[in-house]
Amino acid sequence: MSLQKHLEEVKTQNVEILNSLVKSELDKIFKSDYYGSKEQIFNEKVISENVFVKENCEMLYNESIEEWFLRIYDLTK
Repeated sequence: MSLQKHLEEVKTQNVEILNSLVKSELDKIFKSDYYGSKEQIFNEKVISENVFVKENCEMLYNESIEEWFLRIYDLTK
């Protein structure tokens, strides 16, 4: 397997993982008293450090967490 092909596969897997994490976070934020918890803050940091796998995933000025997560989810489907 070529290095290029391997890197493409890794990027695809990372996008799928990011999508799953964002979906899980959206479910938790909208369904419970989860927002602002240590787990939510930690996961938000993990997501923000890994949005490089998809272009245009950086948080925008004045964008809420929910809006940002929904946009990332849509971009990583």
